[in-house]
Amino acid sequence: MKLPFPKIILPLLLSACASFQPRPISAEKTCADFNARTLDHSGLQGFLAEQKASDGSWTVDRLALAAAYFHPDVALARAEAEEVAAAIQTAGQRPNPVFTFGPQFASNHVNPITPWFMAGALSIPIETAGKRARRTEQALAAAEAARWRVSSRAWAARSRVRTAMLELHGARENIRLLETEQKLHDEAIRKLTAQMDAGDVSPFELTQARLMLNRTRLALQDAQRLAATGEAKLAVAIGVPLNALRAVNLDFAEFHRLPEPGNSRRRALTQRADLMVLLAEYAAAESALRLEIARQYPDLRLSPGYDYNQGQNRWQLGLNLELPFNRNAGAIAQAEAKRKTAEARFLAQQSAIQGELDIALAAYQASRAKAATAATLAQEASDASGTTRRMVEAGQVSALELTRRQIEASTANVALMTANIEAQSAAGSLEDAMQATLR
Repeated sequence: MKLPFPKIILPLLLSACASFQPRPISAEKTCADFNARTLDHSGLQGFLAEQKASDGSWTVDRLALAAAYFHPDVALARAEAEEVAAAIQTAGQRPNPVFTFGPQFASNHVNPITPWFMAGALSIPIETAGKRARRTEQALAAAEAARWRVSSRAWAARSRVRTAMLELHGARENIRLLETEQKLHDEAIRKLTAQMDAGDVSPFELTQARLMLNRTRLALQDAQRLAATGEAKLAVAIGVPLNALRAVNLDFAEFHRLPEPGNSRRRALTQRADLMVLLAEYAAAESALRLEIARQYPDLRLSPGYDYNQGQNRWQLGLNLELPFNRNAGAIAQAEAKRKTAEARFLAQQSAIQGELDIALAAYQASRAKAATAATLAQEASDASGTTRRMVEAGQVSALELTRRQIEASTANVALMTANIEAQSAAGSLEDAMQATLR
C-alpha cells in the first residue's frame, strides 16, 4: 500500500510556508539617513498632505506634525502598535490538526501477507465556548490600546515642540529688547560722563549706570545662549538635524496672543489619549476574564485513525476530553483581579487628570492676569517716556532724563515679555492637561 502523504501532501504544505527575509541594520547608514532629513522630505510632505497641512508656514502645529512623522518615540509607538495588531491574526487562528503516522514491523509474524503494520491517525482539536472569539476580542482591545499610545506619544512630541519653540521665541525676543536697552545704557553713560566732567553729577551716578549696563550685557549673553540651545532643542523635539530646522522660517504668531481657556474639561476627562489607553486595557482585561471563564469548559479532540494489519483495514474514532475538575478557578480569579486593577488604574488616572486640570487652569488664569498688569505698566512707562520727550523738546528737562525714562520703558517691555512667556508656558501646561489646543 502506498500512502500519498510524504510525496504529495507534505510538499504542498511546505510550499505555503513563509520564508525569512533578512533586514540588516547599519549604524552608519541610519546615521547618514538622519543627517539627510529635511522638512522638504517627500514622505513628510505626503504625511502633511494627508493631515491637510501641506501648505502654510512652520507653526507649532505644523512642526508638531513633522515630529509625529520623524520623532523616534512616535515611530517606536507605531511599531509597537503594529506588533500588537499582528496578534489579532494569531488570536483568530484555529488550532492545527495533528497527523500521526506510526508503521510497525513484526519479526515473528505467521501471516505470509506482510510483516508491516501501517497505522495513521488524525487528531482534530475543537474549541468550545467561543474561546477563539474571546481571544480575538482581547487582541482587538490590546491593539486599540496600542493605537491610543501612538496618539499619546504624538501629543507628547507636540508638547516638546511647543516648549522648545516657546523657549526659542522668548530668547529671540529677549535679545531684541536687551540690545535696545544696552544701547540706551551706553547713551546714558556717555551723557553722565559729559555731565560728570562738567561737575554736574557725582561719580556714584556714573558707577550705578555702569553696573546697570553690565547686568544688561550679562542678561543679553544668557538670552543668546538660550537662543542657541533653543534651536537645538527644537530640532531634537522634531527629530531632524539642526541644519534642517535652520533652512526654514519659523512662525511664532501663536505666541502673540493669550486665548480664553474655554471649557474642555469634559473632553479631557473622557477622551484624553492616555485615558483611552487605560479604557482599552480595561476592555482587554474583561475579554481576558471572558476567555478564562470559557476555558472552564474543556475542548474536544477528535482522533479518527486507520491501520492496515496483515491484510485487514481497520478504522477507529477516538474522542479526547479533559476532565474539568478544577473548573479553571485559579485563572478566573486571577483574571478578575487584573480587571479590578485595570479599573482602579483608569479611575486613578481620571482623578489625576482632574487635579492636573485644576492646577493648570489656575496657573494660566493667574499668568494672564500678571501679563495684563505688565502690559499696563509697560504702557504707562511708554507714556511717561513720551511725556519726557516733549518736556525735553520744550527745554524743561535734560536729555539725560529722557534716556532714563526710555530705559525704564525698555525694562518694562522686558518684564512684559517675561510675563507673556510665563503665560504662554502656563497655556502649554493647560493644553497638555486637556490634550487639546487653546483657540
